[in-house]
Amino acid sequence: MISIRDLHKSYKDPETGNSNTILRIASFDVEKGKHLAIKGSSGSGKTTFLHCLSGMITPDGGKIEINGTDISKLSESARDRFRANNIGYIFQSFNLLDGFTALENVMLGMMFADKGNNKSRAIELLKKVGLGERLYYKPAQLSVGQQQRVCIARAVANNPDILLADEPTGSLDPKNSEEILSLLKEVASDKTLLLVSHEQEVLNQFESVLDLSEINQITYA
Repeated sequence: MISIRDLHKSYKDPETGNSNTILRIASFDVEKGKHLAIKGSSGSGKTTFLHCLSGMITPDGGKIEINGTDISKLSESARDRFRANNIGYIFQSFNLLDGFTALENVMLGMMFADKGNNKSRAIELLKKVGLGERLYYKPAQLSVGQQQRVCIARAVANNPDILLADEPTGSLDPKNSEEILSLLKEVASDKTLLLVSHEQEVLNQFESVLDLSEINQITYA
């Protein structure tokens, strides 16, 4: 499902001009359907790791193979299409479009996939995440917990094999955090889930936890 070899990513320090390696992974494999939590100290490259996996950014070197496709070799437009069809991404900061309703935000997430824009599926998903009566509410009219539910519906709209979640409970209170994590695991029951978190309460609910600060070579099957 996911296979990484010799991955490394560096950024240039704007003050010194020096190149700082933020991510280096020799070998990493995750089988289909695995749920994995990822932790690490500040600056260990957790978000960078997810961004590389999703194709939002490209590594400086190495291979990222997903479903048999090395996405690091694809053009930017091809990576965008691959992500739309294969990967759902849940952001800590939600990344919802303020001028659009919950329903429109989910439908917009469908536009770039090959399956097309399916309004009935978007409505079904919003009902599933508990927002059946909030279809036409804009983000500012929703609580933070409800906004994250929209994000989850958007992430699974194209029925991707893989879900990537970057601190999905980081902006939530304990009650909403517990509800969102439970919902996320439910919608990911038949998917591969990689979730970044610094919250021990969240990490405790995963059988497998990867410390990105210590990674070198590892397989999750």
